[in-house]
Amino acid sequence: MNVDGTSDLLVVLVGAILLITPANFAVRWILRRARGVALPAEAGAGRWIGGMERLLIYLLVLMGEPGAAGLVAAAKSLLRFPEITGSHSKLSPEYVLVGSLASWLIAFAVGAVAATLLG
Repeated sequence: MNVDGTSDLLVVLVGAILLITPANFAVRWILRRARGVALPAEAGAGRWIGGMERLLIYLLVLMGEPGAAGLVAAAKSLLRFPEITGSHSKLSPEYVLVGSLASWLIAFAVGAVAATLLG
């Protein structure tokens, strides 16, 4: 990532801002429309984690390392596996998969647009 001026910095900042609250709304909208995927009552921490995941993927794309974002997916899978497969699971695997894929797709798309604008 090579930020040369004010306009480049603005592109990076706007992209980062889009990945926080607006992206949370987009992911929740997608989850509500996915059949058979119920939204959990408490999703506060998930929104924060999702925002941080999207920002990390965004920065990796801007730095020209989108493949490294696979580490984010792998880490999340390892951490979430016991939570979605245990006998006292609060989340369905479909909910986690749809939410994660939607979130990552948004991050890659915003990162690709920003990288294109930065040239």
